[in-house]
Amino acid sequence: MITSIEKEADLCAIFIREFNSVPGWKCYPEAAGFDVLVVHEDGRQIGVEAKMALNAKVADQILPNRGDDLYGRPGPDYRLVIVSKITDASAGIVKMLECLGVRVLLPRTASWTANGDQFTFDLSNKLLEVSTRKPFYDWYMFDWNPSDRCPVPILATNLPAGVPSPIRLTPWKESALKVIAQLRSQGFITAKQIAGHGVGVTAWTQAPGNKPAWLAKGAVRGTWVETPNLPAFDKQHPEVYALAVEALVSAVPQLGMALPGTEQATPNRQQLELV
Repeated sequence: MITSIEKEADLCAIFIREFNSVPGWKCYPEAAGFDVLVVHEDGRQIGVEAKMALNAKVADQILPNRGDDLYGRPGPDYRLVIVSKITDASAGIVKMLECLGVRVLLPRTASWTANGDQFTFDLSNKLLEVSTRKPFYDWYMFDWNPSDRCPVPILATNLPAGVPSPIRLTPWKESALKVIAQLRSQGFITAKQIAGHGVGVTAWTQAPGNKPAWLAKGAVRGTWVETPNLPAFDKQHPEVYALAVEALVSAVPQLGMALPGTEQATPNRQQLELV
């Protein structure tokens, strides 16, 4: 249990714990460019940024870029900032953000909980989106009405949120984990198979500058094999990697995979696609 808030990760941990207990909602740490992406089972999303103290930087992080609407870039339905405290110096920033459609919440100490004193954002009273009551003294969050919502990770991981240089589970990483699962299952992979997972081949087979490549040429022409230089994406996201392996195991037996040039036909892109 967190007894004091000393960093942004503490704020995120309190927020995630509390929001995950609200029926229908699930938190995804470090997703879609936010510290936390909260997703409802009906599809609604809240993009959340955490700050110990409000400053102009948080406005740059939480607000969409100019032209995002014009180009149809994905975004959440609602935008929210969680902060440890509001001072006289930052009260104006709160007013600015809320006038721009961004809600600001801060935690308080709840001494009445069954688990003793702990922090709470009091979501059922502060966010009408998670409450069944009608507005009285509060208001609904501004609906940014994006043309496309943010891509949601395949799994809600236990990655820490609100930390410097965070490890993020992105759509690219999910595809990369499928590539690694297939590479290790076969003992090799082809450029066509890499591309079939929706990722560029160059990052895997050609190193930038003096850096070593992730993969090396295999014994059979057209194949690539793993090297020690391959980033440990599977160790960063072991649960998601396990899902990729499980999907591959259930799909591979009927595919008849073999090295290029052998009598057995190489499976096509559609056959190797993991769901």
